This record gives sequence, C-alpha cells and structure tokens, in this order.
Amino acid sequence: MNKSKAMTALKSLLVSGCALLAWSMPPVFLTSTLTSCEKLEDLFGNDNETNEDGSLSSNHHGVATYDGASPYFQLETTRMVLPAVKSEEGIQVKCQTNIMHMHYVLEKFKKFNEHELTEREDYSFILENPEHPFHSEEFLSYYTNYSCEKQTDNLLIYATDKDSLLATIPIEQAAAPHVTVTKTETEVNAVTLTLKGQNEARYYSAYLSTDSIPLYQVIEDLKNGGPGLPFNHTLDLSTEPTCTFSGLKEATKYFIYLQGGTETGLMYGVSLYTVTTSMRGKEDALILEYVLNNLNNRTVYLPFEGRVKGVIDWGDGVTESIDKENLTSADLSHSYAPGAASTVSVAFKGTVETLTTNYSPKGEVLKASLTGITQWGSPELKRLSLQDAIALKHLAADTKGALSALTDFTSCFDGCTSLESIPEGLFATATDARTFDYTFKDCTSLTALPSDLFAHNAKAVSFNGTFYHCTRLETLPETLFAGNPSAYSMNEIFWGCTGLKELPANLFKGHYNLGYLECAFTDCTSLTTLPEGLFEGCSGILSLGTVYDTRNYALGIFARCTSLKSIPADLFASMKKVTRLPGIFYECKALTEIPEGLFDHNPEVTYISYSFDGCSNLRRVPAHLFDQMRILQSTTRLFHGCHSLSGESPYTLVSGKKVHLYERQYHPTEFLEITNHSETYDNCTELTDYGTIPNDWK
Repeated sequence: MNKSKAMTALKSLLVSGCALLAWSMPPVFLTSTLTSCEKLEDLFGNDNETNEDGSLSSNHHGVATYDGASPYFQLETTRMVLPAVKSEEGIQVKCQTNIMHMHYVLEKFKKFNEHELTEREDYSFILENPEHPFHSEEFLSYYTNYSCEKQTDNLLIYATDKDSLLATIPIEQAAAPHVTVTKTETEVNAVTLTLKGQNEARYYSAYLSTDSIPLYQVIEDLKNGGPGLPFNHTLDLSTEPTCTFSGLKEATKYFIYLQGGTETGLMYGVSLYTVTTSMRGKEDALILEYVLNNLNNRTVYLPFEGRVKGVIDWGDGVTESIDKENLTSADLSHSYAPGAASTVSVAFKGTVETLTTNYSPKGEVLKASLTGITQWGSPELKRLSLQDAIALKHLAADTKGALSALTDFTSCFDGCTSLESIPEGLFATATDARTFDYTFKDCTSLTALPSDLFAHNAKAVSFNGTFYHCTRLETLPETLFAGNPSAYSMNEIFWGCTGLKELPANLFKGHYNLGYLECAFTDCTSLTTLPEGLFEGCSGILSLGTVYDTRNYALGIFARCTSLKSIPADLFASMKKVTRLPGIFYECKALTEIPEGLFDHNPEVTYISYSFDGCSNLRRVPAHLFDQMRILQSTTRLFHGCHSLSGESPYTLVSGKKVHLYERQYHPTEFLEITNHSETYDNCTELTDYGTIPNDWK
C-alpha cells in the first residue's frame, strides 16, 4: 500500500462516533487517542488493499468483522472522568466498529501482571473488571473511590485476535468526600484532632489503633463491601469538629483512621494520621513529701499499689525505673544516707493504679512519715485511700487530672488528723465523682473548707459522713454544696463537728433531690441557733433521724446539740414529704421552747419518737404542734425527761373538743391510732393534764 492510500485509510478512522456516559450524571462527550498510522499497519498488515472510497478492503491476518467488510474503529473520547461514588449502571463506552473480538485492560493491571508494579500501594484498580472482553455500548462497572486522592489510570483497548492496541483512554476518578486534620493537640494521655470536611463531607467516623493497618487494605475491604475497620459512631462536623481520644498511653505512637461522608449512612474517603502522645514533664510528676526521722530510720515507703510503671526520683540524686504488677502499699522503699535534711520530696513520672495505706508495720510507718502531696501530676489513678495517714498536712490542687477517673472518694482522707487545710480545686477534675462518704472523717485539724470544694462534682449523690467528727471545723462556706444538685444522701455529714458555731442560711437551699439528712448535725455542741431558710426548697427530704431500738434511743438531725437555744419556725417548712423525724432534738438541753407551726407542713410524718427526749429545759410546747400530723404511728419517749415542761400537752381541736395525742384512737375518722407510745410523757409531771395521761404513755 502506497503512502497516499495509507493516509486515506487513516483519515477514514479519525471520525467522531463514540461517547462516554456516566448515567448518574448528564452525558459528557470526551475524546480518545487512536493508534498511529504505523500501528494501524501493524494491526491490519502492510499489504492490505483499499477500496475506491479509501477503506481497508478485507479481513486480513484473522481480524474478524461482523459484516465481512473491512474493519473500522471510531472513538470521540480523549479522557474519562468519573465521580468518586459509583453509579448504579456504571459507565458506557460507545464505539462505532465492526471488529468482532476486542478486549480492554487497565494499564496498571497490565503492568502488575508484567511485574512492573511491585508495591501493592502503587496500584488500585478503578474498574471492577480490570481486564475483560470489550464490546461497543457495553456498561463498565467501577468502584467507589475510598481514597482521599483522585485515582488515575489508562484504559487500553485491543483487537483481541492480533493483541494490537486500538486506543488509549486516560481515566480520572475524583477524590472521595473525606476529612482532613487542620490541628493536632497531643497530651500525655490524649490526642485531639480538629477536622475539616473536603469534597462535601459533612460527617466522619474514627478508629484508633496502636497497630498499623495498611491503608490500601482498608480501602480494598471497603471496595469489596467489607466494613474496612470498626469505626465508631458517626459524628457531625458542624457540631463536633474536634475528635478527642483519651485514656491513651504516654509517649506512644497511635494510628488514627478517619472516614468522611455526605450522610450518616454514606461514608467514603478513608485517611490515616499518625500521632504520638506526649511524654510526661515536671508538671506531670506525682510529688510526695516525707519527713525523715528515727521512726522510719530515714527510709521512705511509697503508698503505691497495683500496676506501677514509670520512673521514681528519690530526691537524693538516685532514680529508679519501675514496671511491676500487683504491688502492695509500702513495697517500694528507699533509704537515705545520714545527713542534715529532715524532709525529702519524691517525684514519680508514670502511672500508678492506687495510692493507699495498709495496716502492716511498714504501712504504719508510711502513715506517720508522709507529710504532703505537693503535686498530683497525671499518674492516672484509679483509687485513692490514704486512710489514717496521721502525718499528712498538705494537699495540692489537682490541675492535671490525677483524680479525673475516680468516682468514689469514700474514706480517702479518713483519719488524717494532721490535715490542716483543703486546697481549692482538689476535686476539680473528678467530674464523674458519685460518692464522698466519710472522705474527711476524723480530720480533726481542719478549721475551714474552700467554697468550691465540690463545685465541679455535679453528679455526686452521696455525702454521708463527709466531715464526720471534724472537731475544729468552725464555719462552713454558704456555697459548699451549690454545685451538687444530684445530692441525695447527707446522713451524718457534720456529725461531731463540735467546733461548728453557726450554719450559713443557704447551705442546702434548692436541693430538691436531697432525700436523707439523718443525724447530719448530731453532736454539734457549739451550735446555738439555726438560720431561717436553712432547708428552703428541700422538698424531697424523707428522713432526718435514725432509731437505735436496741439502745433505746434515736438520733436525729440536731441530736445532742447541747448549746442550741432556739430554732426557726420555718425549719421544716419545705419538707412536705418527710415521714421520719426521730430524735431530731434529742438531748438538746439548752432548748427552752418550740416555735408555733414548726410541723405545720409535715403531714406525712409517721415516726417522731425521741424527738425531744432529754430536752430538760424545755418549758412549753405549742398546743397545736401536731395538728397536721394526722397519721402519726410512733411517739415513743417523745418528751421523755422533759421535767421542766409545763402547761397542757399538745392537742388538736375536733368539733371544738380537745383531742390529745393519747386520745386519738377514739377518733378514727380524724387520726390514725398511735400504736408505739411508751414513755411519751415520762417524768413530765408539771403538765396540767399529767394526771389524765394513761400510764402506758408515761
């Protein structure tokens, strides 16, 4: 074939006639590169004859055609652009050709088979079938792109019989909707990422691991319908643009996988970020202060228990690495050389499960040697119980979250008799704390409390005996419990605080969830008066006292407050649900009178035994004191020992007739019968109706 005929044949092939369609989008008309003249000659042979119209004349070298005519192949495309998310029908390549046997192959797949690509990360096939027979107007299925980068490849179309290249069509697939990290903040135990959506991504999920999982494996699993990774629940970028991982290990490399999406159920692009948590600095060290003396033979014992990992700086130039399981308190120790120093600071950088004391001989030495915690640091504590650490004088505020994982502070400083003050912010990071029972019990050197001590513990429900027998505590801040709306039980909270001289008016104001204040101020022997409005808003109170039947007495909220001279009339006005008031003023020997209307708002009370038992200076009782208590069941020893009581015993007018407590059984439509009433008026001989009171009531 001469050159002019060859060029005529080539021109006949360069005719528009093929379109690439992505059926989920409007038709996009593209173009392709065709083989060169030399390649066409290689395909059909250089001795083919041409017809008068310039087309190749016949089927040579096994190139079969559907119509027996000369083969032809026409395209309009030069590149294929795909969206990131696959369509239902795929894409369609339309060609005008009469060649019977053709096939296509992705260039990356071809190079992989020919060992030109050796690293798996170097290729990712766009089409679900990277090599397949090719027919005009055939739909080609493609994968969703789960990568954060666009994907490129070339579609190579061959005439199968001759394995000759007919066309090379570049393919470009858009990057998936994904999220990028705009800011990374690392701490010793946490990592926070600030995220931004890309390619219309509005949602994200995350997965953190200490193991590196190749990103291509995650993407391949997603492409094939797998979960990829156990990503967490989907979050909205508009409301939660930051993602925090907490509870991590110090100085540890983590792999964070992020997946972005356009809707909560449509997640696509996966990215990998590598971060390393910070290493503890000086501010992260737990610092303990000890006194060195003859008792401990200049030896320090640490209150470390459980799992301990880190570095101990003993403060004398000696450091020690520790990584042990199941340690017991006082197992770790260090002896100091003779010298002038009488105190030493021990710094620990690392993690320790528990700070505690025990009752072994070494534990007793520890209790008498530990004088302070001057810095909490970030030791990731899970439990704290420095009970009976009698030398402990000083505590630091928790500024690094040492106590953040603790929910129960029961007896943690119980018996620390040398503790002189409590710092502001001691429990500031313990926002999930639930229990403060007997936390500072028998801390007999405490004189005052910080106003914000529990300000950050809104979930706390139990404060039983928190300051039990803190004998030198003189005043209380008005806002001490202002941050504890969930508080439910405060039994014995200030029992035995003999130095407490007054109570702030709003100490319990608005605590409508509070249900129990049994013996809350028992034995507060310095209290002389109570403020009005002390329990304003405490509408949920159910009980104020405890009965000790085996000992024949009961102690209530102000029992044995021997200096209490007067009480406000509105003291119990908010307690409309209260049912038990036993021993509330038991042995309040300075009390001389009871205000009118004291119990007017307490109709549910059934138990009021021992309430004024031993009030030897009580002179008169309001006649209508119990008018609203129609369902009383127990008045045992109610006024036992009130030998100064004069006037008539309390009664209620029913149709103009006086009905005393001991006569209620005769008016069943007005009252329940008081079944427990022994010694109600024992030794109340000055009462004007004492002679008519039944013997089993006195």
